[in-house]
Amino acid sequence: MKYRSLHNADARLSEIGLGCASYWAKKIFSERTAQRIVHYAVACGITVFDTGSSYANGHAEQRLGRALRGLANRDDLWISSKVGTRVGAWGRLYKDFSERGIRHSVHNSLRALGLSRLPVLFLHGPNPEDFNDTTFGVLEDLQREGLVGLVGVNTFDDEIIRLTVASGRFQCLMTDFNVLKPDRGRLISELANGGLDVFVAAALAGGLYSRSFYRLYLPKHAWYWARALARQRPQLKQARGLHFLNQVPGWSAAQLALAFVLENPDPVCALIGTTSETHLSELAAVSGKKAPPEIMQKIQAANTA
Repeated sequence: MKYRSLHNADARLSEIGLGCASYWAKKIFSERTAQRIVHYAVACGITVFDTGSSYANGHAEQRLGRALRGLANRDDLWISSKVGTRVGAWGRLYKDFSERGIRHSVHNSLRALGLSRLPVLFLHGPNPEDFNDTTFGVLEDLQREGLVGLVGVNTFDDEIIRLTVASGRFQCLMTDFNVLKPDRGRLISELANGGLDVFVAAALAGGLYSRSFYRLYLPKHAWYWARALARQRPQLKQARGLHFLNQVPGWSAAQLALAFVLENPDPVCALIGTTSETHLSELAAVSGKKAPPEIMQKIQAANTA
């Protein structure tokens, strides 16, 4: 596993991180398997684990916390979570960036994860009005109190990214960059050159381009398909232009998709999600591996034509 240096802390993080959310976090998914995946990720050299307070109605943080308890080197890992999105009655999500809401969320996260300090804390999908002195003040207080390390924003919205940079109050940003959004690479390089530590979310683009995505013989496959139909219909059509990724000898489509993201040296870490140790092993092997240049160029061309 290769490691990349942070701009805003004296540390090097694994260039691949594990996203602890989605189907991995669902109660229907085996607790034993979920924990085994976390432990195997650590064995592969992964040091970054991202989750969120609202993921799977709070079950994601609790599950990750239970997995971390069995690790001797847990203090060396970089765990990130998020504030600002809360789960209300009947599972309804709503925003709360109040001082009380942020503090309450951080303390709940620390308790669920079994940590005394959260290395990275992201505002989860804030709106423009959430960039205010109250928000900035409570984040600074939490850092001063030693409860959180780096603070940042998790957003895929260009306006919010601009506000994040303009505020000068954040050390990191989590945004999307993948084979379906290759132009994000230039923005990420600009952000990194400006001193932000950039974490890449959705690095695998949901696997929409992969032949394996069309296999519907397990409950998890139906869950991922339902999510794509609800949230990613345009991307499903776009992904057809990337089916060539399934035809490169010695590479899986997912490996090539991840290699495309890692080819950019500016992100600190690319986050992947998985429910399989075999899949995780396949993806971890991409670190330090050079993909065919003509394939990387073809990915870029497929989305800019």
